[in-house]
Amino acid sequence: MTWKPPLVVILDHSDVWWRVKTESPGTLMVGRLVLPEEPDFNDASLDPSKAAQRHCDAILPVADRMGKTYDFWQGVNEPVVQSAEATRRLAGFEAERARIMSSHGFRVVVGSFGVGNPPQLAWWKHFLPALEAAKQYGGALALHEYAWPRLDHESSWYLLRHRKVYKGEPAHNWGGLPSHLAGTPLLITECGLDGLIAQPRPQGWMSVYGRDPGRYLQELAWYDGELQKDSYVVGAALYCCCSADDPRWATYNIWPELAQALARDSRPLYRPARFPEPAPAKKPPSAAKPAAPVQPEPDEQPPALPLPVPVVPPPGPPDALLDDRLDEVVQRLDRILALLRARGRKGSA
Repeated sequence: MTWKPPLVVILDHSDVWWRVKTESPGTLMVGRLVLPEEPDFNDASLDPSKAAQRHCDAILPVADRMGKTYDFWQGVNEPVVQSAEATRRLAGFEAERARIMSSHGFRVVVGSFGVGNPPQLAWWKHFLPALEAAKQYGGALALHEYAWPRLDHESSWYLLRHRKVYKGEPAHNWGGLPSHLAGTPLLITECGLDGLIAQPRPQGWMSVYGRDPGRYLQELAWYDGELQKDSYVVGAALYCCCSADDPRWATYNIWPELAQALARDSRPLYRPARFPEPAPAKKPPSAAKPAAPVQPEPDEQPPALPLPVPVVPPPGPPDALLDDRLDEVVQRLDRILALLRARGRKGSA
């Protein structure tokens, strides 16, 4: 059995990913481009539509070069909003970004919020225009989910906070997503153990478990089991696969031990994601105003959900053929990493 992850987030936009997509066409790939400047949504003078146009102008040359390799493009990474007004500006930015990218043939993920953001659950009602645009243009919601020092630490507010977003939290004045958005596909584009939750110094899973991936894999198995209960979750990208000479994220690095253990031991259950065909992108009446929310018709059906996860019996003992295939997978990953190192860039998975 060949191990092919359901979701990968990529910062290194080299031609190696064209070949990876060919080898694993069912893997959803999200492109993220690190820009020198990003909009400040807490700035009352920010024009969301103009900011979205500037952002897309920077992304589109790379998107055009990568073509259909990526299924989605990410916007601002972990945007910080400090008020309801800032959340509305972010929603306007994301709605216009979805429209612009769709007009060029690309889909987007909206949100990409870090852990605990937006800080007030009630502010999600101001972000709904972005989810309306994601639905209209065939996109998805993206969230990052981390915890520390264990994955199950206060999981309802950290790793599984998405359930409060979708289902609601009455004690915090949030009733959950409206019914026509309740099936919005969710891509968890970063997840894992992250010491930055508790202190300013980056610390990943190795800070807790050394270089023994077995105990971390037990925690990840628990998290995966929880995600299987949420039909709208399409996949989760474990942070991160990076160059061995990058000291900032060395303790987060899943390569090679953890990735090889996953390739050897995991039996992932795939959720073939169904994304409705996007509506044609239309220019809003005024470019200075965010796109208005799309109101559903009374008889409109929720978007098709990812298929239910089948029950798969535990695998039997590995045979020689399986070992040969796993060796082939590991060799292929080694070649990919070598190409990434040669370009001196970082890949994130």
